[in-house]
Amino acid sequence: MYDVTIIGAGASGVMCALALKEKDKNLKVLLLEKNDKLGKKLSITGNGRCNLGNINTDISNFNSKSDLSNFKKNLETRNFEFLNKLDNLNNLESYYDYLIRFGVLLTKEKEYLYPYSMQAVSVCKSFERCLNPLNVEIKYNYDVSKVSKKADVFTINDDIKSKVVVVATGGKSYPKTGSTGKGYNILKSFGHTITDLYPSLTQLKTNYKYIKDLQGVRVNAKVSLCVNEKIETKENGQVQFTKEALSGICIFNLSRNVGKYIKENKKVKIIIDLIPNYDQFGLVEYLKSFSSYSIVDALSCVINNKLSFVISKELGFANKKMEDLTKVQLENVCFALKNMCFNITGTGDFETAQVTNGGASLDEFDCNLQSIKCKDLYAIGEVIDVDGKCGGYNLSWAFTSAIIVSDGILKK
Repeated sequence: MYDVTIIGAGASGVMCALALKEKDKNLKVLLLEKNDKLGKKLSITGNGRCNLGNINTDISNFNSKSDLSNFKKNLETRNFEFLNKLDNLNNLESYYDYLIRFGVLLTKEKEYLYPYSMQAVSVCKSFERCLNPLNVEIKYNYDVSKVSKKADVFTINDDIKSKVVVVATGGKSYPKTGSTGKGYNILKSFGHTITDLYPSLTQLKTNYKYIKDLQGVRVNAKVSLCVNEKIETKENGQVQFTKEALSGICIFNLSRNVGKYIKENKKVKIIIDLIPNYDQFGLVEYLKSFSSYSIVDALSCVINNKLSFVISKELGFANKKMEDLTKVQLENVCFALKNMCFNITGTGDFETAQVTNGGASLDEFDCNLQSIKCKDLYAIGEVIDVDGKCGGYNLSWAFTSAIIVSDGILKK
């Protein structure tokens, strides 16, 4: 009989096991992992650099169909600061402190937190090094097919008994790493509501006529997500063009609800301001000075050459000179620079999405992330309907939710 069994040895599962055993070495803790090693998804995050967190931990950087403000309020009754440094009077510590104690030295790059090694694999190795001396038992290549409970005892796959179960299986993103969505089935079997699931932090596909001509272009821009002709939200950052889609961090941050909108037959557009630091009037006056240039050459003085060619071609001015344009035509050119429009036809799939939008409803867990449907059943990380923007927020949720649960279990 185990005291605690954690299903999934990813970022949240390993952190939960380590936090439990560090505070109570007598607990009998079991980690179950379907892969042959821990942290398979963790090892590829941040393009292998592992963005562990962000110093800007405002709740607005996180999303959920549940009321995050209410969850934050419940945590604060226990002296938690939601997804922030958990300095308080109850010996609850920030996940930063745990990472350092578990051998992960941190460094900061702007607002982003990374391992000092700048290698995700070093984080996994540090976790491995700590699990053995703390006597955390791990079963690798173990695929959980069912969990049941009788007389206050959980049974996993008919062969493992445990007093407490923590579901840390991740979502559906990057299924090759083991995140296949099985955790949703486990929680659903205990009566939990699983919200609709969509790929998030992913590319946006477009039917833009000249998208293939823009492949490989990167541009710093202001980007607006427009739904049914109304601007919903905006992001600043680098846009990357592929042969069939828009990519880049700002696009990823806008992608969260696009799959849902398209399913609802809403019209989705991305509008890109290619020159956000200058207004349209200023661009008109500036481009007037290139009167002897072709339209393409003139625009190439201010934007990427591929973009200048595409915009000129789209407006039908590819073979014209600046001096040939009327005032209205020149204004149209500058409007296009400030409002390049792309119809969005879809998103990347779960194979490429960084995170899952949706999951087990947060409203069905208490402030310890214990199920209100089943006592001693907990969930942490991506399996819950909480997801963050790019920039370390999803790992900070994984680690912090693990600490919330470990503290709740230890307080029993």
